[in-house]
Amino acid sequence: VSRGSSTPNTEEENKIVEIDYSKGQKIGSDSAKIKLVEFADLQCPACASAQSSVKEIVARNASNPDFQFIYRHYPLPLHKHAKLAANFAEIAGTQGRFFDAVQWLYETQGQWESLGDPTDYFATKAPDFGLDTQKVKDDLKGQIFSDRINDDVREGTVVGVNSTPTFFVNGKKLKFNSIAEIRSGIEAALEEAKNK
Repeated sequence: VSRGSSTPNTEEENKIVEIDYSKGQKIGSDSAKIKLVEFADLQCPACASAQSSVKEIVARNASNPDFQFIYRHYPLPLHKHAKLAANFAEIAGTQGRFFDAVQWLYETQGQWESLGDPTDYFATKAPDFGLDTQKVKDDLKGQIFSDRINDDVREGTVVGVNSTPTFFVNGKKLKFNSIAEIRSGIEAALEEAKNK
């Protein structure tokens, strides 16, 4: 499990952090009043487990003009292919397929995480995302989105991300003790933000 545990104090629980909402991959309007931000690692089993809840919450709120979901990368050093997977998702994003790629990467995590180098494995999927296989291979080798991914990690660290997945609603970090709590915790935080 990729979650750290710590004893929360009340001051920390109510702290609002500054997140740059201009960055990341988004669903929903930039003018939305409620911003749900996830910092995640595509090789993280806990992130993969949380994905169905996240997808459901985003789908349920997608038609609400006051809701925006923002995905930010936070590949952990212990996951050696997480950065490459993040690059693949960003490459798919150039065709408007970022979130489809994220879904596929989580679903196939068990197949690519144990490979010595999953570049070819990712590249074979390229046509399904409207991408050229050889170009994807070259772009993955060049890790062309490294700056964007590193920028996400830097900001995540500044705002207090120390495990994945980590969620913020309007800058307030959500605390969970288990994956099972994620859906109810996010929904409660969204409800609270709605009523403010």
